[in-house]
Amino acid sequence: MQLAKQVGVTQKTGWFMDHRIRKAMKQNKGQLFGTVEADETFIGGLEKNKHISKRKHLGTGGMGKTPVFGLKNRGGEVRAQVVPSVSMMDLHKAIKENVKTGSKLYTDQWVGYRGLRDYKHDVVNHSAKEFVKGDCHTQGIDSFWALFKRGYHGIYHQMSRKHLHRYIDEFAFRLNRRAVEMRDVFSEVVSNIAGNGKLSYKELTA
Repeated sequence: MQLAKQVGVTQKTGWFMDHRIRKAMKQNKGQLFGTVEADETFIGGLEKNKHISKRKHLGTGGMGKTPVFGLKNRGGEVRAQVVPSVSMMDLHKAIKENVKTGSKLYTDQWVGYRGLRDYKHDVVNHSAKEFVKGDCHTQGIDSFWALFKRGYHGIYHQMSRKHLHRYIDEFAFRLNRRAVEMRDVFSEVVSNIAGNGKLSYKELTA
């Protein structure tokens, strides 16, 4: 609504522009390496506020919410995405696609991370109140999800599952570019919109 007001277009056009910009913020090129933190969480409204007929169970505290997964390269890039579930199959797939074999990988104790033999994998047991074990912790990626949830509840209030991945792309891009001059960020986004960042209204509303 604010964009529509400032630019002088309809709210519908402002919404379309917003999502085209978010698509142009998508990254995830190449693989992360070195020391990488991983963490899963769930995004969505409080289940207790929903009508009982709309409540769903996803397990591990994710009842009725959308599972998401993130990676943080120590001192570097954040990557995050919507995942089908937080099962071993889906988490292993996301890790293998985004993290170079042989890297140090730090996670919590969730069973979906078991069996990552291609990495130097270490775990902190959050359920036992263990948050740091030497160099092993997930505070970087935890902070990203905390930042995203503050934006969710404080700015947008609601994000549909259909478009959630674009909001995640926006927050990851902003964090990864926080030290870059605004004119350079603007140029990058405009270039992406003109190139591979194109998004038709038909595709957006399909």
